[in-house]
Amino acid sequence: MMRLSALLYASGLASLLIHPVGAQTHLPSRTIVDQAAPVTVDPPPPVAEWWKNGGPRVRPTDSRIRALLKSGSERSSLLRELVDKVDAGNVVVYLGFDLTMSRKGLAGRLTFSGDAGAYRYVRASISPDLTADQIIASIAHELHHVTEIVEHPEVRSESDLRNLYQRIGRENRAADRIGWETEAAQQVTYDVRRELHLGRGDAVAVRDAGRKAALR
Repeated sequence: MMRLSALLYASGLASLLIHPVGAQTHLPSRTIVDQAAPVTVDPPPPVAEWWKNGGPRVRPTDSRIRALLKSGSERSSLLRELVDKVDAGNVVVYLGFDLTMSRKGLAGRLTFSGDAGAYRYVRASISPDLTADQIIASIAHELHHVTEIVEHPEVRSESDLRNLYQRIGRENRAADRIGWETEAAQQVTYDVRRELHLGRGDAVAVRDAGRKAALR
């Protein structure tokens, strides 16, 4: 009996080993249906236009001046307008503090940094020793100068910048150094300081009334 059982076991094992693979196709098939709700993927958030086109134009170099730029933009509509104008142009401005500015008797200064073809780069240096409102007004002053450069695509070097202000500005001496200034930038300083002092809504009303009176 043990021999017969062994023989039957061996023959059964052999039949398993030589069973054609094709025979497996006769097994019943089963389709698995996922009953879970379909996963919906939210579309990516829209990319800001300035990021598609070279990145932000106004680039603070430290957290303090970034916070003052943000605060000033919230309190001064004129500063916000200047930031928007710069962002729409091709001049990138690095905005930061310069510890030597007070010693030079300057609140702010703009210098040309480079020309990269599609973009031009400048640096706006602000004195850190001013009050918060004075710093915000100085930022607005220098950003107005940036808009002046935006409007003159021929400015591609420091000498081009000097030639521009010889045409549109006037000489301004500070700490025995020759600089250049425009009346429009000085007016921006005054208007922004007034906005910060009066509050944005009241200052805008005053400024608009002044513009209307000038047109009469």
